[in-house]
Amino acid sequence: MTEKIFGSNVDWLSQHSVFPEYFRQQFYETGTVFPEFAANIGGGQNIYNFAYYGLYNPLFLPAYFLPFVKMSDYIMLVSILCLVADVVLFCKWTRNHGVSKGNSILTSILFLLAGPMIFHSYTHIMFVNYMPFLILSLMGTDRYFQKKKSDLLTGSVFLMIMTSFYFSIGGILVLFIYGVFQYLDIQEKQRKKVTAKSFVFAGILFCIPILTAVMMSGFFLIPTAMALLKGEHRAAPSVSLEELFLPASDYMQVLYSPYGIGLTTFALTVLISGFTYKKWREKYLHIACFLVIMLPVFQYVLNGGLYIRGKVLIPVLPLLCYLIAMYLEKQRKQEIPFWQGILPFMVTLIMIWGGKTPKKITQADVFLLIDAGLMLFCGLLFYSQYFGKKHKEKILIIVPIGLLLLYGIVMQKESSQMVEKDFYLQLTDKDYSHITEEILEKEEGFYRMEQAGTRKTDAANLNRIWSAEQYSSSVYSSTYSEVYQSFRKDIFQVEQPYRNIFMQARAQNPVFQRLMGVKYILSEEDIPGYQEIEENVYENPEVYPIAYATNQYLSEQDYSTLEFPYNQTAFLDFAIVKDGSSCAGWREKLQAKIQETDLGFKQKEIDIKQAVSKSLPIPQAKEGDILLFQFDVENHNVSQDISVDVEGIRNKLTKREHIYYNENETFTYAAMLEEGQTQIQINFGKGTYEIKNLKSYIWRKDKEDSKNQTLCQSDFVLDKQATKGNKIAGTIERKEAGTLITSIPFDENFTVSIDGKKAKTEKVNTAFLGVKVEKGTHDIEIIYHSPGLKTGEIISAVGLLFWVWGRKLKVGIFLSSGWKSVKIRCRKGV
Repeated sequence: MTEKIFGSNVDWLSQHSVFPEYFRQQFYETGTVFPEFAANIGGGQNIYNFAYYGLYNPLFLPAYFLPFVKMSDYIMLVSILCLVADVVLFCKWTRNHGVSKGNSILTSILFLLAGPMIFHSYTHIMFVNYMPFLILSLMGTDRYFQKKKSDLLTGSVFLMIMTSFYFSIGGILVLFIYGVFQYLDIQEKQRKKVTAKSFVFAGILFCIPILTAVMMSGFFLIPTAMALLKGEHRAAPSVSLEELFLPASDYMQVLYSPYGIGLTTFALTVLISGFTYKKWREKYLHIACFLVIMLPVFQYVLNGGLYIRGKVLIPVLPLLCYLIAMYLEKQRKQEIPFWQGILPFMVTLIMIWGGKTPKKITQADVFLLIDAGLMLFCGLLFYSQYFGKKHKEKILIIVPIGLLLLYGIVMQKESSQMVEKDFYLQLTDKDYSHITEEILEKEEGFYRMEQAGTRKTDAANLNRIWSAEQYSSSVYSSTYSEVYQSFRKDIFQVEQPYRNIFMQARAQNPVFQRLMGVKYILSEEDIPGYQEIEENVYENPEVYPIAYATNQYLSEQDYSTLEFPYNQTAFLDFAIVKDGSSCAGWREKLQAKIQETDLGFKQKEIDIKQAVSKSLPIPQAKEGDILLFQFDVENHNVSQDISVDVEGIRNKLTKREHIYYNENETFTYAAMLEEGQTQIQINFGKGTYEIKNLKSYIWRKDKEDSKNQTLCQSDFVLDKQATKGNKIAGTIERKEAGTLITSIPFDENFTVSIDGKKAKTEKVNTAFLGVKVEKGTHDIEIIYHSPGLKTGEIISAVGLLFWVWGRKLKVGIFLSSGWKSVKIRCRKGV
């Protein structure tokens, strides 16, 4: 059996373990804890596009003091420690509420085995790694109402936000639900009447420590919010009112699934049981949880209006387990009579039966029905005379634990998402770091370096950066630069080998590589168009630098008239600018390099169950020739992915219902041909689809194209010492006026200074940063400031002062007569 590590092949490998390492690199390079720009990823973007992946995660920050430890190794250890902390804290919390030791331990085990807990501790760590702070926040809520102390509540909410701002929203909702319960409980114990006025006043006061934590997080939340609002997102599907408010019937979204709450049907039974309790505070808590879980509108809102998915309900998990623990205590004390206890089991079974798939019963339906039926039997057994009075409630919790354990083992085995140890060691081999630093130390220009391998390794390396001087064009993030995404997807239509639209991989398109300045590629295989200069290091000296100056223009208006392939090859000869006249004879120059070619078929219908390879003839290739090939695909079986490979370059169209449907309905290829090559290889993937509107051309290199000095007239000489963090500095020498052209995605938050004077930025090449430069030698500084960061820092400072003031000024609120009196007590000296 192959050894595995506590990390997954999905996002853990390419995002959750890689971005924290990059954040640590930024800290070592700049010494600042407030980074603003990620120059090394996705061409160079606002670093808050990637804040979701742990920019200020308090669990990751200690690793900054452990440079000799791989961040990925550290994250595995922290994830395991978080699971331990979850169990210990939950057990402590329930014990504080009078739950017996046995029931507390068993419920803690149930909590641990719930669908998302272990699974996402190695898959999507932000889904669960905030959990210790959420439980501490619940304990802080107890402390707030019982002792009028808010430090634990404020501190825990702050840490929860910093760990996972996305799931902290659901966590704060849980705190509000639980806070109302605690308030009602305190009032009942003190025999004080609850009025609308007192309730609202208490609610406002309870919001203060939570709002303080939110304000303290301003330096993180404000720039992140600005990035989310500015960044590119998939269009949200339309949702009807019926879908929002009709109770969910797909219970696997909530039960068992790691992308939901992940408990068994027993959780539903406990919630339903709460409807029969005598005390209104207990009824309220069960009803509130039931509505949040069952009404899709809560999932929609907590997902930011993007979709209805159960993952945002994961923060409700500890509260549900708390209700289960309290239910077990009631059963231990025999507070629930037979019919009041059995009826919820029966209702649960009816609900599961009513929610089964209408046309046919699936395996999930069968499993849930078995679960509900088995629990009904356990309920009858509990109320029977076959067990003694002592500990007999344990049967109600042991069976769900067994079911979760069984489901977890099967699910983990079938998903096969854990990374193989050998593959992980290969990916994180420090030799790559040494090679990268060695090559880039010698490089005097401003270029990019990327890493190539199999599709599996390419996916894992989408965001991997080995050195602060390494720059890459690939990116995999749920938020990213809008203009860069549009450039890749709509103009270049860069090949899309992955199912997920967010995975913008290393491009194999040689035109794109040249434009983006990808001079070096680390690879164990030959790279077309590149020469091996050292073992596993390939170089293409003909690519354009990341920044250069030119006056060879093509106006945006003229560029907009171009279709494939001229809309791509134009970048090899001209800089696209908004205000500027096109060079004389530009169209003829573009057309002279393009030769249309017939590959032997115009339209083709594919209906195959296995992939099929086919060789197609092309004119004999010369050195430097590039095949440019494009066609539309129409998927006749939208429930299945389709893919087509051309010369080893893959394009894939995802099945329609895939959550991250990649919208890749036009397959575009650009492949470097070998001298003398007369055929190309196409591999048609299985499926039922139609290929139509084929276009095929060959771009032929002329003498100027070795490195186009007509276009790249002056290279930007990078100042490596001054270039770090959010600053790029260097010099350029011009014999005549022109424009500095970069392949850094345009953002209005760039400030460019030329010889100390601020210059006006512009968008060049349809998506990138540019600026006019005059004749002469100039010092240039490009600085990026994340929008909202300064405002966020001010709000954080105010929040921190508010918290310090709140610690000194204790506000005691007493309900002596319906909240008619408020007493303020100050510590001595205040």
